Amino acid sequence: MLTALIATLGAAFYGWADFLGGFASRKDSALRVTIAAQVTGLIALAVITAVFPPQDWGDPRILWGAAAGVLGGTGVLSLYAGLATGRMSVVAPITAALSGALPAAVGLSTGATPSLPALVGMVLALVSVIIVSVFAEDEGHGDSRKALVFAVISGIGFGTSILCWAQTPASTHFAPLVLARITAITMLVVTGLVFYRGRVVVSAEARRLAVATGLVDAVANLTQVTALRMGPLALAAVLGALYPVGTILLARFVLHEHLRGWQRVGIGMALVAVILTAVP
Repeated sequence: MLTALIATLGAAFYGWADFLGGFASRKDSALRVTIAAQVTGLIALAVITAVFPPQDWGDPRILWGAAAGVLGGTGVLSLYAGLATGRMSVVAPITAALSGALPAAVGLSTGATPSLPALVGMVLALVSVIIVSVFAEDEGHGDSRKALVFAVISGIGFGTSILCWAQTPASTHFAPLVLARITAITMLVVTGLVFYRGRVVVSAEARRLAVATGLVDAVANLTQVTALRMGPLALAAVLGALYPVGTILLARFVLHEHLRGWQRVGIGMALVAVILTAVP
């Protein structure tokens, strides 16, 4: 039950962060926004790690954070680019379905068997994000094909990074998160220097949104890693994939994106999924 609650809380923070990041990426490039958000998150996570250091800095399992940084950094960059290119209510669910399904399949294949209500809730959760995606209305917002490619790349990146986070034990505390941020920032800055002619600093217009994105995303990271370590992996990953609900609701009320009837059904199913997975 506690895993379900923490994973759902993490999904809420991720939904908020993705909305802010996607909105900021409409004011500047997704790469520069991502770098600014990652740097902000690094500072916040470094402070937390200084207060709660790992039991052993020499623990090699901390290095899983570097792998998660490369994969997660690719996922974040692709997601923000997709959110800026197409409709938030389409990109976010596709990303979420992939990022939840990949680790869930691995978790179930290892023999972890959740309770029947939790299993039903997991299925509902994945179906809900698919429904929200499939029945999204195309109103001509940007390049839908390019946004779809970004969403698929993002989903694979997030899904595989979750598998990396699951390999980090509680004894490492949040040091892997710091290493992940350092790795991701290095990768993104090099990309910016090569493809964006050296300009990697976010514009003043998007700076506040990028900083807010980084802070909220850091909180989401903390809750996600905590849920994954508590396990089971499949449950934490699937509930973490519910973050599009928050993104879509914010897009609906802030940007006035239209929600079709089936999308509302999908959101309702997501809420039922959370309740079912919280049943002991």
